Amino acid sequence: MSEYSVSRMKEEQQSEVEALMAASFEKSLASIFFLHPPTTLVVTYEERVVAGLNLDVFQVNKRVKMGYLGWLYTAREHRGKGLAGLLLEAAIPFLRDLGCTDMAGCIEGDNPASFKQLERSGFCRMSLGGQIKRFGVGLFKLYHHASRFFDMGYFLWHRSLDGSAQKPHPEGGKALAITVAANLLLTLPIALGWNIPAYLGLSFVQGKRALVWGVIFSIIVRTASQAAVAHRAKVKVVYLGWDTAYLAALLAPLLFGLPFPAPGNVYIKGSAWSLEDEAGLLARMALVSNTVLSLLVVLIPNAYTFLLLILDTLFFFYPFCGFNASRVKRGGRRARLLSLLLLLACSIFLLLY
Repeated sequence: MSEYSVSRMKEEQQSEVEALMAASFEKSLASIFFLHPPTTLVVTYEERVVAGLNLDVFQVNKRVKMGYLGWLYTAREHRGKGLAGLLLEAAIPFLRDLGCTDMAGCIEGDNPASFKQLERSGFCRMSLGGQIKRFGVGLFKLYHHASRFFDMGYFLWHRSLDGSAQKPHPEGGKALAITVAANLLLTLPIALGWNIPAYLGLSFVQGKRALVWGVIFSIIVRTASQAAVAHRAKVKVVYLGWDTAYLAALLAPLLFGLPFPAPGNVYIKGSAWSLEDEAGLLARMALVSNTVLSLLVVLIPNAYTFLLLILDTLFFFYPFCGFNASRVKRGGRRARLLSLLLLLACSIFLLLY
């Protein structure tokens, strides 16, 4: 009887692994694929590769050596057999033997199938503050290896291999307050004229006071509306701030004199749910959120709210798929059309305003 077997990838298996990766992920992600044969684990069944885990091992700083979980994939006909857990459990002693002190991987917040496995293996979301404290300036090196300088809604899941304490990611009201404060702070280059367009005598944002109120109300009503929809459906949710969106939120005001919203999002709590089963609920949450943002554009016309509505309507692709546009897209053609009509109505209103 054939059994599943985990081992380090052999040189002659590389083409087979690359083909399995190509079949497992969207073509748009191919540009950020990596495969390091000495640190890639595979599962074989009847002498054929049916799953794999591409690891990236590198020194973050003097104290931390990282084993980064880059790509985890399973052949369609072998999914549901626990192979992801098998690979993760094999990776822990494998990385320890290589001298790694830490393991980490990035998972999008609406992907419970993936972070369920990480939870079982002792991982937890790591806050931006925890990342800075643990990795210091080496955080830039980690982000480079992980291709995550600009990803929105992807969370760094971390496990310590040297016994260091892990501080959980802030959530709920505390995370919301931090996000609002951070977004307000990042609009200062616009409000104070500290940006390249302003130095050239240009200004793309009118009404600095409206911008401030736009930041505050946009994040709060967006969060509250999504939570209300989930509450009505009797589904528990949690608000989580994002850790990587702040780089774009800093560069956009400085370079272009425009805000870049980094609002975080409302996520279904825990990992005991299926994206396929809850796609409809997430789409309704996103549509109600876009509706209240549209009303806010009318009540307090400002660049922050309008740009957030654009992102939540049109930006469903990597690295922006943490915005609600990805949820709207999964909701089907009717949801996409309604969201586009809301954006069109707001665009016409602002042109006539």
